[in-house]
Amino acid sequence: MSELIDFNELKAAHALPSPRGVRLNIMRLCQQENVSLQELARQIQSDPVLAGRIIKLANRHNRNNVRPIASVTTDVLILIGVAAVRQVVLGISLLTSYQSGACRNFSYAQFWSQSVAMACAAQALAGCIRIAPVAEMFTCGLLAGIGRLGLASARPEAYSGLLTQYADSPPEQMTEAETQLFGYNHLSLAVAMMNDWNIPRLFCDAVLFHEAPQASGFAAESRQQKLVQLLNCAARIADICMARDDVQVQHLYAALCASGPALGIEQEQLADVIHQASLDWADWGSVLQVKTRALPPLQIDEGEDKK
Repeated sequence: MSELIDFNELKAAHALPSPRGVRLNIMRLCQQENVSLQELARQIQSDPVLAGRIIKLANRHNRNNVRPIASVTTDVLILIGVAAVRQVVLGISLLTSYQSGACRNFSYAQFWSQSVAMACAAQALAGCIRIAPVAEMFTCGLLAGIGRLGLASARPEAYSGLLTQYADSPPEQMTEAETQLFGYNHLSLAVAMMNDWNIPRLFCDAVLFHEAPQASGFAAESRQQKLVQLLNCAARIADICMARDDVQVQHLYAALCASGPALGIEQEQLADVIHQASLDWADWGSVLQVKTRALPPLQIDEGEDKK
């Protein structure tokens, strides 16, 4: 039996992760230029799980108000912003449907923790260098690894076998093995899924090349290449967040710093970005109910920083 993936066939069979029903309608509403906040609030209220998470997020933004928010209203949507609503909807839609699955060697919990960490890192980096809206970069970071979940969903047995076979191999070997077996790898499948959700091509290309920025072919100083590099840096920050212990945190941080000023960000500023990303990771982890951890203080090598 061939394991080759026919994207349209999988899409028709609903075999790939995707928002559906009222949540898909809400995401489409959020993309409209002149979205009706009243209609948006009405749609959210029709989904009790989603409404609860939106209310939880709103109360985090509303800490100085003595009266807690208890329902989703237009004022609540203004408080947290339509972009944040879209992020929650996308995260909740995928998380609640794909917390577990048939792919035995795929860690669903770890996947979501890392995806949210990368989303928060991309958001923090975007706030620092301002080459794209922070909400869009959050979404890109969240979706950058979605092709792995797609492979685990569409080909659970075959993908589980690859995860075992290439567990100790360089990442590029796993990517090549995916392509040979499925016709897609986790990056190209992520882009196909993002295209299907009408994510702009600019961000799809950033996801496609973020694991190997040098292979993109984009001009070094172009906005497109900077987006690729931003996601690459965000992935490395997510690895720091997911490190198994504090020693590995410091090792990964030192390696990131040694690779040169990422996106023109000096080491001290990079430490601030990682700190902000870790705080956001904890917040979003609470909202989306994924596991996070507190990072130790990062040790800045002042001698290197002054070079």
